Parts: sequence; structure tokens; C-alpha cells
Amino acid sequence: MKAFAAFILPEPLAEGDQRQGLGQGALVAAMAAGLLAGLLAVATGGELALPALRIVLEQWLPVLGLAGWLRRSVSLSSTLLLWAGLGALAVTGFYLAVGDPVGYWRGVVDALLAAAGAQGLGPEAEALLQEELLPMMTSLWAMNMMLMVLAGLLIGRGLQALLYNPGGLRAEFHGLSLGRTAAVGALALWLGAVLTGPGLLYDLAVVTGAAFVLQALAFAHAVVAARGWGRGWLVPVYLLAPLLFRVLALVGIGEALFQWRRRLIDDHSAP
Repeated sequence: MKAFAAFILPEPLAEGDQRQGLGQGALVAAMAAGLLAGLLAVATGGELALPALRIVLEQWLPVLGLAGWLRRSVSLSSTLLLWAGLGALAVTGFYLAVGDPVGYWRGVVDALLAAAGAQGLGPEAEALLQEELLPMMTSLWAMNMMLMVLAGLLIGRGLQALLYNPGGLRAEFHGLSLGRTAAVGALALWLGAVLTGPGLLYDLAVVTGAAFVLQALAFAHAVVAARGWGRGWLVPVYLLAPLLFRVLALVGIGEALFQWRRRLIDDHSAP
């Protein structure tokens, strides 16, 4: 735990502290992956060994790469932009590999229903699946991977801050700004998604919008802290975040474009 925290340490080192570096981090990840695959192979007769290695490739390696970038760039903002870029790359690669994402997910759902012994869906459920859920499955798949990667990265960064720089992650998060250029690009994707409907642009808008949801949450945290409000004000934001994903993404884009956070905090702190 301490070795991983030291690996992603972006702040200057105090005398006596050590960073293990990317090589040591990769070695630890490889050993953990081998152990996981071996345990699952023994427990399941080899059936889950390949899925375990797939988890490593889809989630652990991105965490390692993002941690290395964070260590080198000393910028949570650029790291989150890279995180969103990896999500966009995964979505684009999926479209290129599959060709027909809706048809692919249709086959996955049918296989799951057959394995569960279901006789099919009713007309209403079938319409909901075909019109609402299947077109969103690619972005939901990508978002699931992205959230797992983000959780691993922030847990490691939080542990590092706890060990070496208490409050460091909080300060970085409150100051998070993804920049106007990225905001304009994300807004263009959202407008394109509105015009074209479900498809590649829509899925790209969702995965890139996730970074701006984080900007919106950083905005909320910074304003609550600056105004001395209790953390209870943030509870509804997090509870409603899955339902208000688009709204929060647009708030984050607007905040990056117009710097609402700075204005609110400066106005409050001004005499």
C-alpha cells in the first residue's frame, strides 16, 4: 500500500522518502495479476483465468498508466483528461471491432436470457430493451470500466495524500479545471449527439462528459467549502448524480468555460 502510494507521489519528496517508480509498480501489478489468475484457475478449473487476465488488461494497466502520468505531470486535471481520452479510445475501438454494437449487445442479452432459462421478454420490456437500453450499452460498458479505473487511481492518490501530504487530494480536487479547449470539444460532442441520436457520437459524448461531471462535483465541493456549508449539502448531489448525468456534465462544461467557481468564491471572500 505504501509502495503504491509512493509510486504515484507527485509532490517533492521529503528527505528519507522513496519513490518506487513505474518499473516497481508494473512488477507489483504483474505479481498480483499472476496470483489472481492462478487462484481463479485452481478454484474454477481454469474457466476464469482468462477473464481475470482481461480485467488486468482493461483496468489495472490503465490505472498504472494514469498513475505514471499523474506522477510525471503533477496535474490531476490532465490525468482526468487522459482518463476520458482512454474511454473515448475504448469506445472507438469497440465500434471498429464489432461493427454493429446494438446487434452485439442484443446477442449478449439473448445469451444471458437463454442461460437463465427465460422464455423471452414481454412486448413492453422488449420495446424498452430495443429502443432505450441496447443503444446505450456501449457507453454503459465503457463507463463501468472507467469508474473502476478512476476508483483505483483516486484510492492510490488518496492513500499517498494521507501518508505524505494530508489534504493534498482535497486541494487538488477543489482546484480541478479541465480547461476551455476540452470543454468546447465536449460541448461539440454533446451537440453532435443531440443531432445524430444514439451512436458513436453519443457514446463519445457520454465518456468525455464523465470528466466534466467530476468538474461539476469539484465545483460543488469548492463552493461548499468556501462558504462554510456542511457536507450534507453534497449528499443530494451525489444521490442524484446518476439521474442527472447530462445536467452535471453540462454544468461542468459551463464551469470550465466561464469559471463560475472562481467568481462565486471570490465574491464570497471579498469584503
